[in-house]
Amino acid sequence: MNSPTDTAPAWRSFEDIPPGPEAASAAASCSFSLATLEVASLPGSGAFALVERTQPEVWRWALIGPLGYLLEEGFEPSPYGAKRAAEQAIRLARTLSEAMAT
Repeated sequence: MNSPTDTAPAWRSFEDIPPGPEAASAAASCSFSLATLEVASLPGSGAFALVERTQPEVWRWALIGPLGYLLEEGFEPSPYGAKRAAEQAIRLARTLSEAMAT
């Protein structure tokens, strides 16, 4: 059985995020193209993950902290690979956070 920390985040395209603080944070963290930007919010943390296309065969993924700071980023050859990498970074960040809390 999956716990809430094991489930994959829900990815949304930038155009599906209503105007407001969340959209502003996502736009400020975008380095290449709002048209390809997808965001996954991390409930209860204020952090989020994003993927965006940098070139036809290059996708950036990033993990952004609650204050808008870049925590981790990388590049993959597909949006699916970028999402997988971002989700792995999320799991690692959660594991580290839980370990530090105990």
